[in-house]
Amino acid sequence: MKRTKEEAAVTRSTLLKAALTVFSTKGYAGTSIDAITKTAKVTRGALYHHFESKADLYNTLLKEVSAKGATIVQQAVAEGGTFTEILQRVFTRQLAYIEDDKEAREIMELALFKTGTHPELQTGRRKQIEAGQALIEGIAQSMQIGIASGELRNDISPMDMARSFIAFQNGVLQMWLASPKSFSLKDSSEAFADVLIAGLRSKA
Repeated sequence: MKRTKEEAAVTRSTLLKAALTVFSTKGYAGTSIDAITKTAKVTRGALYHHFESKADLYNTLLKEVSAKGATIVQQAVAEGGTFTEILQRVFTRQLAYIEDDKEAREIMELALFKTGTHPELQTGRRKQIEAGQALIEGIAQSMQIGIASGELRNDISPMDMARSFIAFQNGVLQMWLASPKSFSLKDSSEAFADVLIAGLRSKA
């Protein structure tokens, strides 16, 4: 049984890697189930054992990169420090993750530049929007802690701070993904974080 579970996990991982390879090459619309199974060297039956559809493969890729990002945030927070130190650590490590992790980078490029609008992805997109809103609300709660400690300014709402954090981070990521040779996310991450935090820091 253990062997079977291990083999199933390997097959699932192989299918996800193959899907990402084909999606990245042909885009979502140009990708077929047959192309994925051929790249993965598995049968259609094996694919449908793990995933319901092409859309399910796509959405799973996005979920996995989000889960890895969440783990990085948790680790950064667990290291402790002042609120602004933690905020800077979270910001810079997430940027470094995208630059260092080839699969994460390709998934981000796929989502931003190679997908387009497709009816079968609408349910997944709604879930992503809901998850994004939940993330903003969670960051806002953290910002409230920073305000209460006196580290962050109290004339901006926690929600606006959270939205600014996400918008700034996403903007930097999208700019880099569009032209990755123009600058290094890792090398510039601390400077970007300093600019962001300077706008949030208490003036007192």
